[in-house]
Amino acid sequence: MPFSVTIAFVRSIDRDGFVEKGPGKIHGSLAAVESPGADAPEADILHRAVITVTSPTAAREVCHHVASYLAHAKGSRVDITWVGADGESQYGEVNAGALRDADLLATRVGAAAKAIIDAEKSRAKTQD
Repeated sequence: MPFSVTIAFVRSIDRDGFVEKGPGKIHGSLAAVESPGADAPEADILHRAVITVTSPTAAREVCHHVASYLAHAKGSRVDITWVGADGESQYGEVNAGALRDADLLATRVGAAAKAIIDAEKSRAKTQD
């Protein structure tokens, strides 16, 4: 029942720094690290890290950890995407120094994680 959060960084050095410090402090695991290929369109030059979590609290922790990482990387921002309970892709942005925005995003991501994890649990119970 994992829930995936994709964090997109503009610079690979920011992504690598987050990956080195981040997943060990978060109750989740690093599922993938993606870099744009040579044939990637100009609009998609982001360096991504996909983190999977198994609880809404851990999903919120991911957003809080991103905000604390950005506090040290002045002037940076990251894009965060996840799949909502309705199956649609959701999007949020966290800027360095914007703690209120990060808190709101953490609430959104945590609610989506709870909805998806609860739906999978009930689906598993009905199959038993």
